[in-house]
Amino acid sequence: MYKWKRFAALIVMGSLVIGLTGCSSGAKSSGTTPSASASGSGASYGTNIDPEQPDRIAEVYGKVKSIQGNVVLISEMQRQQTAAELSAADKAKRQAEMQALSTEERLKLQASQEVMTGKNITMTVPVGIPIKIRGTSSDGPTVQDGTIGSIKVGSVVNIWTEKSDPAAAEYMSIANR
Repeated sequence: MYKWKRFAALIVMGSLVIGLTGCSSGAKSSGTTPSASASGSGASYGTNIDPEQPDRIAEVYGKVKSIQGNVVLISEMQRQQTAAELSAADKAKRQAEMQALSTEERLKLQASQEVMTGKNITMTVPVGIPIKIRGTSSDGPTVQDGTIGSIKVGSVVNIWTEKSDPAAAEYMSIANR
């Protein structure tokens, strides 16, 4: 009798594992491609790739000049037209144009668009805030989870700040160039 109960418990556990794994299969949904967590790399793909990102424009945009502990010195850059300001057709056109470029051409174009304002901003990056690394792959844009160690001198960052403390970051996105 004990063996049957143990066997039944094993069958139930196996069914739960299979059922839960099937629910996170990474099936396609409205405009996105499968999450790479299902394929093992930890990246997300598609147009709506980071649901954690705040729904407002980042307060700080610039290039990292230095980092000491959790304090980052950023050289502010002039913003280019953001995706939030573009229509769906313009976004698709811009994305297609960027994907048609070679890696070297894309990097050259991005570097030519980096216009420094001359202002330096010191930001504190609290432990535990979401830090995301943006990049591209053959499947389109990607986002991976990062850490404070992912912030490197020369990285281009977007930072959303705390409303109560504008010198403290709430969310950070790093361009993987």
